[in-house]
Amino acid sequence: MANFIVRSEPAIIGVLFFLAPFVTLVAPMATAPVIILFAGVSIGVALIHGQTLAELFRFDRGLALFAVVTAYLLINASWSLDVPRALNKVLWFGLVVAMTFAASRALCRWNERQIRIAVTAFLVGMTAGLMFIAYELATRQDFMRHLYNWLPATRPSFKTLRFEGEKVVAIAAFELNRNVAVMLLMLWPALLCLSRLTDGRRRALALGALFVATAAVVFCSQHETSKLGLVTGAIVFVTARRWPRAVRIGMLTFWCVAFVVVVPLATEVAKDGLQQVPWLPYSARSRITMWAYTAQKVPEAPLLGIGLNSTRTQSADRSLPRREEPLAEGKSGGPTLAWRTGPHSHNEFLQTWYELGAVGAILLLAAGCAVILIIGGLPPALQPFMLAQFAGFFATAAFSWGMWQSWLMALTGLAALYGAMAVRFAGGALAVADTLARAARPLLASPERAA
Repeated sequence: MANFIVRSEPAIIGVLFFLAPFVTLVAPMATAPVIILFAGVSIGVALIHGQTLAELFRFDRGLALFAVVTAYLLINASWSLDVPRALNKVLWFGLVVAMTFAASRALCRWNERQIRIAVTAFLVGMTAGLMFIAYELATRQDFMRHLYNWLPATRPSFKTLRFEGEKVVAIAAFELNRNVAVMLLMLWPALLCLSRLTDGRRRALALGALFVATAAVVFCSQHETSKLGLVTGAIVFVTARRWPRAVRIGMLTFWCVAFVVVVPLATEVAKDGLQQVPWLPYSARSRITMWAYTAQKVPEAPLLGIGLNSTRTQSADRSLPRREEPLAEGKSGGPTLAWRTGPHSHNEFLQTWYELGAVGAILLLAAGCAVILIIGGLPPALQPFMLAQFAGFFATAAFSWGMWQSWLMALTGLAALYGAMAVRFAGGALAVADTLARAARPLLASPERAA
């Protein structure tokens, strides 16, 4: 079997690294099986070429910190409002962490031929996925409409579909939001790969074309969070090319401040009536009331929280009192703003405080800082790309979905693996391998020393 894999290795790598971006761009909910396959092949190739499991799964500061986070989540799940579901989420979180650390270490030791095949296939797969999303946006999801009519079992929630008889004739535009979010988190690794595949004028044209095409798709979509993430990432990228250390320290500061101020800020914003400002989109106004309600509930369990994944269970409990606030400009019987948690928090910082308490907030704050510090150990030329990718993740964490969705946890792991692949291709593999074990040094080191 090993000999067969070695002979077929180029084909296996090419097919996998094409399908991983393409499949997840077309069907974002497939991120969970994709990361399992992606990590499995990455680790398998490394093992065949001489790496050991002890090397791939060695405990260093970064992995130890995430192990502590996982252990706390396991304890916290015991008082969740839905213990079985919470335990499943913790097990998946721990598996994603293990796969991400081991596979990123494996990728960093791949040889030049292997990583070039992987990068080329990745860029082709991403381009094909980008074209698919652009087509779906331009045709109002023509492909998916035909698929749902041909295979009714593939249909999502009926609330996103419009029917004429038994035929699907329209799909809600926000069904593409996940696709766009997946694209946002693979953009910066793709740009880094492309910058090393081309040179001179061709490099500028290739990078510009990919960024403009991605930006066009993002801004034609309805996903406001990805628009914010793209703009923020671009600002971070441009600034970090000149001042990587300052941007890194700034991102550390923003990450920490987000955990510190999210509860009082959510409360005060609603008190000032921002949810009634008519020029804000309804989704933003709804989230302001949701955040304010959640922030008011945090003091009920400030230290340990109400339990992992309890927000979803609590939202489904119809026996809890609910308050509806009419829109200031609304008419009788029109949409209202609901004071409740909602099935998704749409803010992972606030959800952390509510479900995991101060202990969970401190641990996840430290975990995020460790990731930024690992980025700080890369050569200065590579840091802007990875800091921009982290900025996109920051925006997603602050405004989109709930933190325990399996596909989103898998997407976060895949984003890290794409980053490791790009860094290895760009020549920074040794920096990644070294800084995984010394995550506290990059902040204090100058860019030259970090290189």
